Amino acid sequence: MTAEPDALAVVNQLRDLAADPMNRRAIVQDQGCLPGLILFLDHPNPQVVYSALLAIRYLAECRANREKLRAELGMMLSLQNVMQK
Repeated sequence: MTAEPDALAVVNQLRDLAADPMNRRAIVQDQGCLPGLILFLDHPNPQVVYSALLAIRYLAECRANREKLRAELGMMLSLQNVMQK
């Protein structure tokens, strides 16, 4: 099995969790979820990047998460890189 289906499965699971408003604060507060989502923004598979962007969008729908998302190391740079692609 290759790494891409695994990455896609993981990011899709995070996206699905983030789609539920009840999970959004917990995901952002978790030590590993947000840095992992940021890493997925640089993934070569566009499906992985798209799912990561959707997850981040869901997380940003919770107003309390926005500052934490903005301040997370690498978030803004990775988003800029996605926009340039």
